[in-house]
Amino acid sequence: MTAAVVEAAELGGALASLAPPGVRTGALPVDGAHVEEMFRQESVSVANAVAARRAEFATGRALARRLLGRRLPLPVGADRAPEWPVGFVGSIAHDRRVVLAAVGAASQVASLGVDLEAIGAMTADEGALVLRDDEVGIDARLAFVLKEAVYKAWSASGGRFLEFHDVRLHVERDRFRGEVVPDGGTVEGRFTAAAGRWVALACCPAAGEVSPA
Repeated sequence: MTAAVVEAAELGGALASLAPPGVRTGALPVDGAHVEEMFRQESVSVANAVAARRAEFATGRALARRLLGRRLPLPVGADRAPEWPVGFVGSIAHDRRVVLAAVGAASQVASLGVDLEAIGAMTADEGALVLRDDEVGIDARLAFVLKEAVYKAWSASGGRFLEFHDVRLHVERDRFRGEVVPDGGTVEGRFTAAAGRWVALACCPAAGEVSPA
């Protein structure tokens, strides 16, 4: 069993622990063999990419199809995110070794945002780009992951492109809330640490549903 397989198992379990009811999650080690499984609508998006990027992309699509339980193309949309089939929402994240994904029914959740990043300190300059002055006591690398998850969920629910300082984080134990300051909206979620990485799952509940966070 390779290190990437072990990491994927650990990260998959961690992500599952964060998911609200009705959201399916999973993880796979990045594997170039999935490139041959891609649909034409998908492969054109990474036709000029290096082999490592094609493997990451293809593994993400393979994982998403497993979670959906459907063999269908998931092309890249205008916002560069996957185009999910009608009635479903989802999110995919990866690093060089592992891919994570979450999928849910649109009737239960309006959008999802998944992100992961290796745990480690940022430089002061990097941290200043991520953290607002009023975000005190939050690890900059963790803030990066949480805000990326917020951005994905916000964008997937129809929100505009956000900068790091557009979001004010509120963190309590393993839960977080991203307040989109200029717009007045919020995105909530949960996070954890596993396999040397921060993992976050943000969620915008469907109309009439209660936030899972």
